[in-house]
Amino acid sequence: MNAPKPLAGPPGPEASPPPPVPADVPASASPAASPLPQTSELIGLDQPTATRLFGAAVERSDEPPATVWRYKNATCELDLFFYLDLRSGRMRTLHYAFKGDSADTVRRQNCLRSLLVARGD
Repeated sequence: MNAPKPLAGPPGPEASPPPPVPADVPASASPAASPLPQTSELIGLDQPTATRLFGAAVERSDEPPATVWRYKNATCELDLFFYLDLRSGRMRTLHYAFKGDSADTVRRQNCLRSLLVARGD
């Protein structure tokens, strides 16, 4: 006699897909994502997200039509240039600039890492 096969239950929590991340939140802000943003993720940040990632900027200046936020430490410096996004009405980064020891991709990622560490989480 063949025993009846048990019915498969619902998939376990590990099989369920992660919840979608809102379009205005970079992937780095998702709990499942790496806490270190890639340089490409710096474009499109709004000001609250930049503050969550890097803390308060050490300097802020107006360079119309942009507002520039500067983050720096002993080895690197990052300027985020915010412009008004007419669709959302929010200030978003359209440009960024690394200064100091940040000439290549690896150094830029190290700079981002050091700025996140300096944030003090």
